[in-house]
Amino acid sequence: MIYEFQKARPELDSTVYVAPGVAIVGRVEIDEYSSIWFNTVIRGDVNFVKIGRHTNIQDGSVIHVDTNYSTEIGDYVSAGHKVIIHGSKVGSGCLIGMGAILLDGSVIGENTLIGANSLVREGQVIPARVLAVGTPARVLRELKPEEIKRIRSLAESYSKRAQVFRKEVVLAE
Repeated sequence: MIYEFQKARPELDSTVYVAPGVAIVGRVEIDEYSSIWFNTVIRGDVNFVKIGRHTNIQDGSVIHVDTNYSTEIGDYVSAGHKVIIHGSKVGSGCLIGMGAILLDGSVIGENTLIGANSLVREGQVIPARVLAVGTPARVLRELKPEEIKRIRSLAESYSKRAQVFRKEVVLAE
């Protein structure tokens, strides 16, 4: 469901796939060929959310803001199942692993992989092209070029899968 809040209506490109059970509220902008999967909540109430092109926010995730921090997610990003991104900036080409949490003011550099169940602390900056894991997240190593390509390929496959879902998901009686 798409909800206007305080005269702010989400702006979604016509190619965006929004699965059943999703709630998108307020100042939210989502660019072309992105996909928002089942039971995700994106709430731009006290600040704005911007999601780039070919980005997928997978099932059960929460994207929110703080009065002092917007949330900005780049192009070709994959946010795994049950990710929480709160008042953070995520560069293009990233993979945010399942169950990861990004807190207010955190910044993730481009082409970075945040491991599953990792916690990126408030204000923490993770540089570009690295693997960061743990609670709190710490950089383990640089990503190899083939890993960066694989992350991009994942985002591209979700864009394609979303278009199939758009045509073929039907409510069963």
